[in-house]
Amino acid sequence: MTGQHLNIITHLTTHFGATPTLLWDPNDEDPQVGCAYFPAEKTGRPWGTLCSVGMSLTPMVLDEHAEDTDTKRAEIVVYVKEDEPDLDDIANKVRWAGAFPFLQEPQTFLGWGHTVHLHDLFRDSELTTLLTLSSIVTADNEPAFQIEGDDVGFIWLTFLTDAEYALKKEQGVNAILDLFGEHQHPVTFDRSRKSYV
Repeated sequence: MTGQHLNIITHLTTHFGATPTLLWDPNDEDPQVGCAYFPAEKTGRPWGTLCSVGMSLTPMVLDEHAEDTDTKRAEIVVYVKEDEPDLDDIANKVRWAGAFPFLQEPQTFLGWGHTVHLHDLFRDSELTTLLTLSSIVTADNEPAFQIEGDDVGFIWLTFLTDAEYALKKEQGVNAILDLFGEHQHPVTFDRSRKSYV
């Protein structure tokens, strides 16, 4: 864990109003992305929050498809129920997603409405695809801090099934958001969620 990572943890501690109870160290090789867990009982939120640590150290390469809300520096968040049995599993997905833009050739970015199809994400789950959105949580919807003068925003990581991914490719992300609204898609991660399509 570098001084830069500790600086991000300090910013996240201020933002979430609590120190994390679990830390997954950054990967040894670049990009170095770790993960921190902020439990509900410490933050006063109704759910726990997993947040990447280190994604924002490297600016993403935004292109002409970037939305106004996309920031070149960001950290990934996933909201989880307090009784979530396998935080390691989700933290690994958070760390992977945080490194993803920098492992592409050429480098890219994650922003509003992006999907990454991965097949088997979680054991005994229909979820196969990462979907990145602006956070549904108002407090996490604005840039949280700055690094080198750049705003750092949060990217909410949620997950789709194969059928939902096909719908998104065919009709766009707004079709997914309509589905989420119809089915009262939970803020918190649910690996056992059935497809809305």
